[in-house]
Amino acid sequence: MLEMDLTVALEVLNALLLLGLLHVFMQNYRSMKTHFGLGLLLFAGILFLQNLTALGFHFFMVAYYSKEVAFHALALKALESAALLV
Repeated sequence: MLEMDLTVALEVLNALLLLGLLHVFMQNYRSMKTHFGLGLLLFAGILFLQNLTALGFHFFMVAYYSKEVAFHALALKALESAALLV
């Protein structure tokens, strides 16, 4: 299924982008020690965990996904990728 392969590729891309954001947010938090910086760090960390969980679901439960769901998963991951790239 092409849609699921693209979804997995976007999830990997999102995870890498979030690792970069986590690195930047960690440096900012270390230098400024603000609550806002901590909030950004927690937000990016939780979003990173969500991406890893989704990636695991796609690898281990791919047989249970239907073609109807594949396009919607791809659309959501594409929107997330666009948001992280901005």
